[in-house]
This record gives sequence, C-alpha cells and structure tokens, in this order.
Amino acid sequence: MPIKQSLDDLYGHLNEQIRFLQNSCRSYDEGFHGEAKRLATVIRVLVHDTPRSKSLLGQLKCKNTIFYDTAYDYNPNNLLAHMGLVGFRIGPNGPEYWAPLDDGPPGRPKVWVPFDRWWNKTVFKKDACELTRKDVILSLADQDGGAHVDPRLDDAYAALSRNNLLGWMYEVEGVQQGPLLGAERAAARQIAHAMLVTLERKFPAYFK
Repeated sequence: MPIKQSLDDLYGHLNEQIRFLQNSCRSYDEGFHGEAKRLATVIRVLVHDTPRSKSLLGQLKCKNTIFYDTAYDYNPNNLLAHMGLVGFRIGPNGPEYWAPLDDGPPGRPKVWVPFDRWWNKTVFKKDACELTRKDVILSLADQDGGAHVDPRLDDAYAALSRNNLLGWMYEVEGVQQGPLLGAERAAARQIAHAMLVTLERKFPAYFK
C-alpha cells in the first residue's frame, strides 16, 4: 500500500529542488546553456499540476502565493516579435539571447502577480505563434530533453527553438551567420531567476 510522504519529507524535497535550481543556474551562467532543460524540469516539479501529478508547491499548499514577474506585457501594436523575458548581448561566442535577471533596460517590470497570471503569461509571440511561460517550461522538460525526449515538438515551440520564430539574424565581419537561436533556453534561465526570488520570499530560511 502506498505510504503518504510526510510534511518533513515534502520540505526536504523543497530544499533539494531549491539547490537544484541554484546549481543549474550557476552552470548555465558559466556557459552550459543546455542546463536550461534541467531548470525547466525542476520548475515543472515545483508548480505543474495535472490530474495524475501534483506539484510540490501544491502539496505544500503554497501555490497561492504571489510570483515574481519580470516579463514585459505583450503589445499588439508592436510589429516586431514579442520577447517578454529575454534580450540580446554579445557573449563569449558571439551574439546570443540573454536572461537579464534583474538587470537590463530601465523599465523592465518587477512586479508580483498570482500564479495563474504568471504561469500563463505570453512571453513570446509572432503572428499566430504564441508561447507562455508554461509552454516554454513544459516543452523543454517534457519534449526537448529535460525529463523526456519526444519524437515530435509542439509547433510553436519548434518554431521558436528550431526555426527562428523571432526572425533575428547576425553577421560576422559583414558575412551573415544567423539565425540566432536559443531564446527558449534564456527564457528558462529568466523564469528560474523569478522562481528563486519567489521561493526566497516565501521560504527565507532555505536561502541563508
């Protein structure tokens, strides 16, 4: 007969998941951007509920907290592709998508919102292709190698991660090199940052 995990068990899992996030963020920042897939998997464990699977924060009755939101709102009057979470920079290997954390241009949002608004906020959009935080995290975790490699990718996620949905190209010494890919990985890093800020606010003892 299955044995229910105790509250101490659940808080032990929370402590481990926080450490997983911190270590994977550090690895990502050191240059291994494939770590975005493990970030997505931890975030899924923390917050994603289905009829058959219960999130860790849900089991702790903590999903009703407010979440830290750094994403720009979608503006339908903007003719460019919407990139709510990420920016550009010149990295060690050339141009790349960048997770600004709490840096970036003045005016970047730093607000607190209910979970459902945070999870389902549109963070990428161009024409009919639209992805929320939930779409990015679950695609990375469930389809693209975080916890599972699916034989097929959702159309919008494939357009973002494989087919240059955002439309950005780059040049080296006047020679076009593009397209510029990896926005989904930078977005996962930015979402992980927001998750850690949220968890530190709710569980400060785990961050001492």
